[in-house]
Amino acid sequence: MNKLTIIILTTSLTLFFLFTATEPVEAQRSSNNSLVTDPGDITLGVGLTRGTSTGFLGNSEFGLTGQLLFTITEEFRGGADFTYYFIGERDLNANELNFNAHYFVRNRGNVALYALGGINATNTSGSDQRWRVEREMGDPNTRKFGLNAGLGLELRLGNVLIYGEPKATLFGGSQFAMTGGLRYIL
Repeated sequence: MNKLTIIILTTSLTLFFLFTATEPVEAQRSSNNSLVTDPGDITLGVGLTRGTSTGFLGNSEFGLTGQLLFTITEEFRGGADFTYYFIGERDLNANELNFNAHYFVRNRGNVALYALGGINATNTSGSDQRWRVEREMGDPNTRKFGLNAGLGLELRLGNVLIYGEPKATLFGGSQFAMTGGLRYIL
């Protein structure tokens, strides 16, 4: 693991324990009956993503993520997200499409904590001729499939949710990604 991945994992776990362990007991008693996201809720989200192994050269890159989520029960939510990466490599584009399910460990008060799992499809494309001649690395046009595993934390402020979501994609498109942003419950 590189230093950035270790820093992101450490920060994520620290924030998780900070928000779940320090909520006042009185606040827990008064708000434990209200769900952060109710069955039937449709949620739209936007966020900034940092992927550790994005693009043809495997560089760490930033991307913009859009999400659509649907809460099925108090414990489960499913949805899709699309990330477009801003690749620093010349004439190269990368994006990914994820279909994930969220299992809520906590969905009460103003804090939701969930585990996620799903399927990932990553697409990388670029100018074949330029990359083969200049980089001698082969064809930059690739499509990889993988499995997602991660967790997420949401803080509710009215109909707006502030979220953070570290996730590992295993197998085909192997990388670690950290996404943070805002979600709006319709």
